[in-house]
Parts: sequence; structure tokens; C-alpha cells
Amino acid sequence: MQSERATALTHDQVPDDQLTEKPVSRPDLRVVGNARSQRLIRGFGIATAALVAAGGYVHFCLYRHGYRTIPKIGVGFLLQAVTSVAVVVALLVGPHLIARVAHVTDRLAGALTELAAAALAIGTLVAFALSRTPGGLFNFQERGLEPAPQALIALVAEIGVLVAVGATLVADHSMQPAVQAVPVRRV
Repeated sequence: MQSERATALTHDQVPDDQLTEKPVSRPDLRVVGNARSQRLIRGFGIATAALVAAGGYVHFCLYRHGYRTIPKIGVGFLLQAVTSVAVVVALLVGPHLIARVAHVTDRLAGALTELAAAALAIGTLVAFALSRTPGGLFNFQERGLEPAPQALIALVAEIGVLVAVGATLVADHSMQPAVQAVPVRRV
């Protein structure tokens, strides 16, 4: 849109900076940023990746040392290990690169990656609990924290993943800038 001055000067050249409209200033609104660093979120992502990797490694070791011969359970252990690798890579690469590949926002990519880690941990914990019920999981039953120490390591790692994901989401939510109304001083 041209300014009124440009319409009055029909034969003169009007500089481009006068043709563009100036942004409207809203002194009653301001963005209040949080002083915390994104390093905290990145630290939680790395911790989550380490915990997912630990759980995946335990499942891969158990697969290699005999669980591969158990029908359906062996395949589940291998899928858990492979999925863990994919989630760890996504967590370590970071949401920015994932967002560029998937054509979504950084925040959505980060949330989806954290959701994938949490879903993997929840699935593993559910399978862990089902394998200790009287009916077992696909007729496969384990007792207590056997095989030791792998069962305990996997249990702690998967619970740790859920804690780290929860902490990441809380930290991310608390660091989001808020728009607040600021009283305007009349002079």
C-alpha cells in the first residue's frame, strides 16, 4: 500500500523505504523470555538417548545369548534393540535436523522424538510385566528380576527414560516465552 505522500508526488520517484509501511508498535505487549538455556533440554535429550541405548543393548545381548531361539519373544527382543538404535539416533541428531527432514517445526520434531522414546519404554515395561504374569507373554514366563542383572538394568533404564522424557517436557514447557501485558505509562 502506498502512503499518502507517494500519491501526491506523481512525477517524482519515491524512495522504497517510504513506500513500505512501518510495523505497528504495541508498547502494551512484550515477549518475556526465560533465562534458562537450551543446553538443559539438550542434556535431557542426551540422557534419554543413553538410557534408551542401555535398554536396547541389554535386549540385544539377551537376544544374542539365547532369546533368539524363543518363538515370538526372540523377534521382540531384536525389534526392541533395532528400534532403540533408531530412537537413539533421532535423539542425538536433535530436533532441528529431524524437523528439516520431516518438514515440521523443531518443537514438534522434538516432541515426537521424545514421544517415541517414551512409547518404546512403556512398551518394554508392559512386556516386562506381562512376562511375569501366570500366563506369561506369548506363553513365555520369567520370574522376578531374572535374568540377573539384565532384567534390573533394563527395568532401571526404561523407568529412567520415562523420568528423563517427563523432565524434558516440563523444562521445555517452562522455557516457552510468554506474551504478557505490560501497563503503559501515560506521560
